[in-house]
Amino acid sequence: MNKSAVTLALLSAFSPALNAALDTNKENKNTTEIITVVGSPITFIERESITPITNNQADFSDQLDTLPGVAISRNGPVTALIQYRGLFGERIGVSIDGVDINGAGPNAMDSPLSHVMPEIGMTATLYRGIVPVNAGVQTLGGKLDIKTMASTLFAMDEGVYAHINGSFISPGNGQQYQGNGLYRTDDSFISGAFIHQQRENQESGSGDDIPNSHYQRNGAKIRAGYQIDRHQFDVSYQTLNTNESGTPALAMDINFIDAAWYRLSYQFDHTDEKYISINLFGNSNQHIMDNFSQRMLMMPTMARQNETDAIAQGIDLTYVQPWQSGELQLGFNFQHNRNNSVITNPNSAMFFINNFTNVERDTASVFAQWEHSTTQYQTTLGVRYSQIDMDAGLVGSSMAMMNDAVASLANNFNGAKRGKTYHMVDLAANSIFYFSKQIDIVVGASQKNRAPTYYERFTWLPLGITGGMADGFNYIGDLNLHHETARKLEFGIDYHNDDWTMSPRLFYQDIQDYIAGAPSTNVAANAVSTMMSGRTPFQWANTDAVIKGADITITGQLSEDITVQSVATIQHGNRDDIDDALFRIAPEQLTTHVQWHSTFYDAPISLQLTSEINGSQNHVSELQSEKPTAGYGLIHLSALWQLTPKLQITAKVNNAFDKEYAAHTAGINRVMNTTLPVGERVPNAGREWQLSISYHL
Repeated sequence: MNKSAVTLALLSAFSPALNAALDTNKENKNTTEIITVVGSPITFIERESITPITNNQADFSDQLDTLPGVAISRNGPVTALIQYRGLFGERIGVSIDGVDINGAGPNAMDSPLSHVMPEIGMTATLYRGIVPVNAGVQTLGGKLDIKTMASTLFAMDEGVYAHINGSFISPGNGQQYQGNGLYRTDDSFISGAFIHQQRENQESGSGDDIPNSHYQRNGAKIRAGYQIDRHQFDVSYQTLNTNESGTPALAMDINFIDAAWYRLSYQFDHTDEKYISINLFGNSNQHIMDNFSQRMLMMPTMARQNETDAIAQGIDLTYVQPWQSGELQLGFNFQHNRNNSVITNPNSAMFFINNFTNVERDTASVFAQWEHSTTQYQTTLGVRYSQIDMDAGLVGSSMAMMNDAVASLANNFNGAKRGKTYHMVDLAANSIFYFSKQIDIVVGASQKNRAPTYYERFTWLPLGITGGMADGFNYIGDLNLHHETARKLEFGIDYHNDDWTMSPRLFYQDIQDYIAGAPSTNVAANAVSTMMSGRTPFQWANTDAVIKGADITITGQLSEDITVQSVATIQHGNRDDIDDALFRIAPEQLTTHVQWHSTFYDAPISLQLTSEINGSQNHVSELQSEKPTAGYGLIHLSALWQLTPKLQITAKVNNAFDKEYAAHTAGINRVMNTTLPVGERVPNAGREWQLSISYHL
């Protein structure tokens, strides 16, 4: 594993059980300590685990947005998209327990983060800077890997572990209940988990309801593992059901999402340094969204309901062995995706749009990666070749009988060659030089690729389908799109002594054939879009872009009981084909945590003050009518009290001074007849109180 990853303990609902596992592992070669790895394989900075009882967002995205380079682009309470160094959406790879989720919604209502559910020992690993090729296919913008290692569960002591917790958030009557259980024997384990989340609308700092910020979700997961000699088996199944939930930045809200995924893993350890692992996985999503059940509709003829579904099946195979005084990894990946979408009007039985029909995407990829370490340096070199095949079935609409422009668009799409194959080569090189006992130097370079998404190629009718970009424009696809190629340079220094660590990074990324919207010249599409929205649509096109910036992490020990951690990020993104900014890029941010450990009534207590400062964003996309945003500062407070070894109480106050603000990465309101005008940026929540009670049986 690339040691320049930034590893964060995301969820540890079983803290006593997990601590037992950690103590066991410390005696072994492979440690699973909760650590952050910043730039150096020998510099480990301990930090508090971030548990699910501290989240105030249903999809746990708020537990990630303080990592260097990370921001959250949000279109609703369960639709978070990770933005990393100015890139977001499909350009950021996200896997859940080794499963690459194929969302059913073309606007990312069921984004990968919405599939996260707590499990013992779960961690989130965000690769900082140059992403190694073994991290996955199409990691042009970064990679987030959320999972629980089977080795963590197999390392636990025999016995039964159980945990329950409840969290309550106000205003909005937010509630979250979850439970976990695990039974561990000498050679096997079985675990289960459930979660229930619900909330009414949030309130802004002005006391107004945030439109369509409600949600309701239920989920369950079961997992089992067995090991004998050098063989290890691990199987998981998860189901997560999202009921009525709002997405104010999109044209529709979530009626329901029924999502399930599964994984079967096998590993054979030939020796301690040579092994082979195989993962079989898949997921299935059914999703209905509409524009009338949770928001006002001007007239019945404008009612729309979109029924979508998606499936994915895949296999990953990895072989590891020593080679040339280092470690060689060879791997193969294959994944098949299929998507469908049909738009109807419940008030008109005749109306339909066959939006996406049997859209298929097959990805086959092989890679080789070599790591070599000495007392002076560590180097990782890798190459990956990927072939992506895309195709789509015939489309149509009832509107074609009455509108020549719609008929022309459908006929042209159906008569075109829709299938296409993309060939891509990824390269990654990263080195850490141990300049002195306190200073390490990090340098890296990469070439990464991304093929167009299905909606970028196959959107034949101008609709507001943007994969969650949500700029309010209609878009049509382009069957002739080229794949993106990004070339990136990274330079950093890690300084560490007994009490302090600083880790700055500089990065520069040039993206050839960057896929972005350009004003459409398609006469038929322009006529249809103007009729429906009064605006000329965009068409996905290949352009060029440059993103550059810096981020830094600082962690220190002010005293025996007080620690401090700061993360600062700045990035700047521009299109090269025209003089314009990239859309929805997060401004500069500085987040600082100060934590004090003490005792209260002879029980351990941890108090934390968080300062969050965001700059203004005036570098905006004029082409996409993006508005500047003002800067703001926030204070958050929290206290964790370990009342007994089994009972833990957590209290939080977010936005303690009830600041009225809207993040630049927030979406634009599209819900009519609310206190927030259509076209205004959706505000973030004002002051929120949260109380969590956690009990370990």
